[in-house]
Amino acid sequence: MTGVPALDSLFRPRSIAIVGASEDFVKINGRPLKFLLDKGYTGGIFPVNPKYGTLAGLPCYPSVSAVPAPVDLAIVAVPASSVAAALRDCAGRKVRAAVVFSSGFGEMGEEGRALERQAAALAREGGFRLLGPNTLGFMNTFDRVMATFSQAGEGEASPGPVGFVTQSGAFGTAIFELARQRGLSLGYFVNSGNEADLDLGDLLAYVVEDSRIRVVAGYIEGLKDGRKVVAAAARALALGKPVVMVKVARSGAGARAASSHTGALAGADRVYSGVFAQAGIIRARNDEQLLDLVAAFASCPLPAGPGVGIVTQSGGAGVLMADRCEELGLRVPELGEATRDALRRVVPAFGAVRNPVDITAQFIADPELLVRSLTLVLEDPQVDAGIFYLGLMERAATKIAQDLKEVAAGTGKPLVIAWAAAPAAGLQALREGGICVLPSATRAVDAVHGLVTFAASRRTHAQRDRAPAPLPPAARATLASTIERARTQGRHVLGSEEAFGLLASYGVAAPRARRARSPEEAAELLAEIGPPVALKVESPDILHKSEAGALRLGVVDAAQARRAFGEVVGAARRHAPQARIDGVLVQEMVQGGTEMVVGLHQDPQFGPVVMVGLGGVFIEVLEDVVFGLAPLCREDALEMVRGLRGARILDGVRGRPRPDLDALLDVLVAVSRLGADAAGAIRELDINPLIVLEPGRGLPSSARPRSRAGARSSASTTPS
Repeated sequence: MTGVPALDSLFRPRSIAIVGASEDFVKINGRPLKFLLDKGYTGGIFPVNPKYGTLAGLPCYPSVSAVPAPVDLAIVAVPASSVAAALRDCAGRKVRAAVVFSSGFGEMGEEGRALERQAAALAREGGFRLLGPNTLGFMNTFDRVMATFSQAGEGEASPGPVGFVTQSGAFGTAIFELARQRGLSLGYFVNSGNEADLDLGDLLAYVVEDSRIRVVAGYIEGLKDGRKVVAAAARALALGKPVVMVKVARSGAGARAASSHTGALAGADRVYSGVFAQAGIIRARNDEQLLDLVAAFASCPLPAGPGVGIVTQSGGAGVLMADRCEELGLRVPELGEATRDALRRVVPAFGAVRNPVDITAQFIADPELLVRSLTLVLEDPQVDAGIFYLGLMERAATKIAQDLKEVAAGTGKPLVIAWAAAPAAGLQALREGGICVLPSATRAVDAVHGLVTFAASRRTHAQRDRAPAPLPPAARATLASTIERARTQGRHVLGSEEAFGLLASYGVAAPRARRARSPEEAAELLAEIGPPVALKVESPDILHKSEAGALRLGVVDAAQARRAFGEVVGAARRHAPQARIDGVLVQEMVQGGTEMVVGLHQDPQFGPVVMVGLGGVFIEVLEDVVFGLAPLCREDALEMVRGLRGARILDGVRGRPRPDLDALLDVLVAVSRLGADAAGAIRELDINPLIVLEPGRGLPSSARPRSRAGARSSASTTPS
C-alpha cells in the first residue's frame, strides 16, 4: 500500500499492547484480545495488566514499559482517570500510536474537556498519534487488526473494497452490521470518537490511499476541519474512488444569529451540501441510501452519461422509475429504431418496446426473453446504464439470477437490479455474482443517479483549470490596508464606501456612490451622480436598511433628495435610537438587469465559503442559494449557478433579456479570491442585490465585469 506512513503504525501495526486487558472476553477490555486471537492477527500481542501473569496463554506485563519488544500500537482500555498515566507509559516506551476506548472526556463537560486536552498534549509530546478518546476503535480486516470492542468484531470479518469512517460508534456499528447482511465486505471500520488528535479528515485520507479500497463511506455529525475532508475527497476523485457520506444534524440553528443574510443562510447543512457537491462527495439521505450507493459503486462500472435504459416486468414500475429519473435529471432516452425493431421480434405484442421496455411476466415462460431484451437495451448507444425491475419469482429465482449475471458479464455498462420482495436464493446468487440488487424501483434509480453524478464529477474534475487568474495589482494591498484600518479603529463593520472600494480592487464594479452629511449635500450629490438615485442610512449598527425603513429608492430631484435624507435618518433613529449615524449614502441606481445575491461567509468548519442566489428582498423567502468553497475556479462557479432552483431565470424567461452569465461568474470568482486572501479576516460580506446586466451593457471600462453591486453591499471583519 502507498498510504499515509504516519498512520501505518495505527492501522497496520507489527505489534499491539492492550492496556487494561482482561481475562473476561465479554468485557470491553477483554474483547480486543479475543478478536485479535479469533481473527488471526499475525503480529505481536502484549496484554498489559498488573493483575495477571498470563492471559489467554500469552505473557501479561505490568506496564507498557515492561514489554520486552517494540510496540507500534497501544489499545488503552482503562478508566478515564488512569488514561494520562497509561499514555505517559506509552510515550516512555516509544509507542507510535494509541487507541483510547475510555469515555468520560469532552462529552462530559469542562472537566472532561480538560482531560481530553491533556491526552492530546501527552500524545503530541510523546510523538505518537491518538485515536479517540471515547471511541469504539477500528478494524482493518485486510490485516486482521481488530482494535475494537464493538459487537461488529464478533461476526464474520471478510476483507472487502469498502472503507467506512464514522463519528458515531453505536450507529456506525449498526451500519457495519447492515452492510454485512447485504454481503458488503468492509476493509476498514473506523470510529473517530472525540477526535482529540486524529479527526475524520485524517482517517478518511488514510483509507482513501489504500489501494485495496475502491469505495469510501462515512457518517458525519460535524467536522473540526472540513478542508481536510475536501482534500481527501479530491484525492479520492483523482484515484477514481467514490466518497459517499451521510451528514446528519441538518438544522443550522446557530446560523440564525449571524448578522448578515449570508450568515443567516449559512446553516451547516447548506454549506455541507454545496461543498460536498463541489468536492465530488456523494451525499446520502440516510443509512439505507448510503448502503445502496456503496453497493452500486462496489459492483458497477461508471456510466458514460445520464441515459438510463429501463426494462421491467411491470408497466407501472416502469412509469414510476421514469418519473424518478426525470426528477433527478437523468434521461430516459428514446431507443434507436434498430433497437426497437430488434425488441419487437422478442417482446410479446402486449408488452412495450419503448423506454421503459415492458417484457411482462412472459419472460418466465420464455427463458431467453430476459437476456435478449435486456442485452438489446444495454447495447443501445443512447443508454449509459440499465435497470431491470421484477417482483417475487420464488420458483424461478435461481434461473433469473443466472440470466442476470450473464447479461452483466456481457456489458461494460452499469446494471442495477430492482427486485421487490426478492427470494433469499435470488439475492444471494446476485450478490455473490457481484450484481447490485436493491429492493425497490426508486431506490435503484437513486443508486444509478449516484453513479452518474460521480462519473460526471470525475470528468469535470479532470478538465478544470484551477490556476487562479491574475489579480488586479492593488487588490491584496487594498485588502490589507482596509482590514488594518478597521482593526486599528476598533471597527468590525466596514462602511459602504470602504466595502465598494475593496470589491473594486478585486475587479467587482459598483454604481457611483458618495456619502452626504446634510440634506443639501444629498441634493448636490444627486445632481453630480445623476438621477435616479437611492438614499440609505450609513451606520455600522444598521446593516439591513430596508428592515429599518432607512432606504429611499427612485429619488430624481433635489427636493426629493432633501426630503429623503430626513426620512432616512428619522427612520434609522426610530429603529435603533442608540445607533451611530454616519450620514446617508447617495448611490446611482442601475436600471434593468437581473437581481442576484453574492456573499462571503467564514464558516467554522470550512473557512471562507461563497454564496450565490436569487437576490433582492425575497432572498429570505425563496432561500434559493448555493454555497461553494473559496477559492472557486470558473467551473466551480458555473456549477453553483446551475445548482440554483431558479437557474432558468438566467436563460431569459417571459421576454426578459438574458443576463450576462460570464459577468456573474467573474464576480463569484473574484469574491472567492477576496475570501481566500482575507484568510479569515472578513467574517461576512453581502452584495445584495448584484445587478447582472445583459451582454453589452457593461461599465465604460470594458475591463470591468458587466455587473454591478447594487443597492447594498456590506462587510464585517473578524476581530484581531
